[in-house]
Order: sequence, then structure tokens, then C-alpha cells
Amino acid sequence: MKTLMVTSGKGGVGKSTVAVNLAMELSLSGYNVGLMDVDIHGPNDHIMLGIDKPKIMTDGKRFTPIEVGSLKFMTIASAIENDTPIIWRGPLKAKLIDQFIQDTAWGELDYMILDFPPGSGDEPLEVLKVYDNKMDGAVIVTTPQKVALGDVEKIMNFLKKMKVPIIGIWENMSYYTCPHCGKRHYLFGKHTDELAEKMDVDVIARIPLIPEIGERFGAVNLFLTRSEGEVREKFEKAVKEIVEELG
Repeated sequence: MKTLMVTSGKGGVGKSTVAVNLAMELSLSGYNVGLMDVDIHGPNDHIMLGIDKPKIMTDGKRFTPIEVGSLKFMTIASAIENDTPIIWRGPLKAKLIDQFIQDTAWGELDYMILDFPPGSGDEPLEVLKVYDNKMDGAVIVTTPQKVALGDVEKIMNFLKKMKVPIIGIWENMSYYTCPHCGKRHYLFGKHTDELAEKMDVDVIARIPLIPEIGERFGAVNLFLTRSEGEVREKFEKAVKEIVEELG
């Protein structure tokens, strides 16, 4: 099984959009895929998968993950109401993460995709501990603004210290294409290349600002998986590169 971290130093850059679409694309390609929403305080992968009230079953010993087609999925959202805050310190979060990884009947997986909250706190540290610091790769998600890239550089330095291979930077909201004239507008600048060069990593995807992704919940958030034309080509190229890097 290959393990992939989808992470960032900044919130609101589209980590979950990338993680969910990547996991679904691999699943639809015939792989056995697990997706774990490691964001304890703000889980939303289930919303993007179109699951209103996720339910995780147990046989008294192990959890049975939610199945979306051939995709297997775990989230803390299955144990709380949508408007209930999780007010937990590190040890409680660590225990839950341990259970999700070790006490879940995942079966034989080809890929495990882990969707993290922003930063280098309890959640990534606990996952790395459980996996004995042996992650196969990480995809760093960002938008082109300088304010985002400053935080992203920190998470990249964290991953390097933890010896997690960085597959590349995934840039969301790279530009907006005017539907009337077809001209590209770089609303947030073009700063990602500077960071990529500094950190000696590739930019593996540049996904434009797509209004459809943010307009509604559910299946619309699988837009990348179901996209066509230029966006589809960019998405497929990025997925192919990730698979090749993971092996």
C-alpha cells in the first residue's frame, strides 16, 4: 500500500477538493483506495462525496469504513452532528487517529489518501508516528498568493525534516478564464514558481478558478474527476505524475 499526504500550511486552498477528487479518480481507475479525513475539527470530505450523514459501523472490535463505490472512507463527522464543535486536546485526537488507522477494517488497499488540516500540529505528527515515519509521498496544495505561500514553505520544511518525500506543489485557483473573451486573469498573481524553485520541487498542477466547485455541495465538488477539456487534461497529468512518483 502506498500512503499519500495531502496537506498545506494554509487553510482554504482546496486540500479537500484535491484529496477527494484524487481518491475518487484512483478508485474509478480500478485501484483499491482508502480516504481518511484527518481534519478532526473541520471535516468536510463527506460533504464533497455527497454524504449527508455519514455512518460508520463497528463489529465491536473494528470499524467498518463507509464505502462510496470501491472507495473506503473514514471521518470523525460520522460521530458528531454537523454543528457540534470538537473541543479536544492532542491526546484525544491522537487516540482517534490511531483507531482510524489501526482499528479499521480497510482490507487490502493500493493507496491510502490522508487529507490533513493545515499546519504541522498534532494530526500529521500522530499519523507519522503510527506509520513509523514511512510516508510514500506528500502533495502540497496552495493558491498563488504570497500570504499562502509563506505558510506553505513552513509545511514543506516540516515534511523535509520528517523525511517525507514531497511529490510536488498543486496550485489551485491559478487563474480565471473569462467566459466571454477567453482571456486568462491571474487574480492572485504568479508567485508559486518562486517557492517551487527555492524548495527544488515541481508544480505538478495548475487548476484554474472554477466557480462550479464552490457553488453547491455534493457531486459538484467532484468536478475535477468529471471535468472535460483543458481542466481534465491538467487533472489527469497531475494524477499520473503522482502515481508514477508513488510507484
